Amino acid sequence: MSPEELKKTILEFAASYGYSNLITIDGQGFPKSRMMENIAPGEDLVFYFATFASSDKVAEIRAQSRVNVFLYRPEDHSSISVTGSADIVIDDDVRRAKWKEHWSGFWKQGCTDPSYALIRVVPRKIVYLDYPAHQKEVLEF
Repeated sequence: MSPEELKKTILEFAASYGYSNLITIDGQGFPKSRMMENIAPGEDLVFYFATFASSDKVAEIRAQSRVNVFLYRPEDHSSISVTGSADIVIDDDVRRAKWKEHWSGFWKQGCTDPSYALIRVVPRKIVYLDYPAHQKEVLEF
């Protein structure tokens, strides 16, 4: 598969799922996984997740920026594994652009609520496992 085809496959795969696993490293050096609501990545394949600014994952990312995002398709056991670096975004323009109205139940002041933050994951490597075809494709940045 060409890099352009792989990128298109990854974008379609990620856009078709509402949730994925975000894996951080906790304070004791162990992986910690949690289910997160997806914000479909753009052409740059950068992933974003909404979170509370005071959450454990924010503290973990500030201490250790290496993360993994894992998406799994149960129908055929295919998956995408995104290895990259994360940072915390509190810029109002970015938070506004990524805002989903149904989040207003969590953040009462909307997209400018001080407790609303975004996790940005910039990929270094994305592995696409096409399980039915027994193929693994790798996109490195």
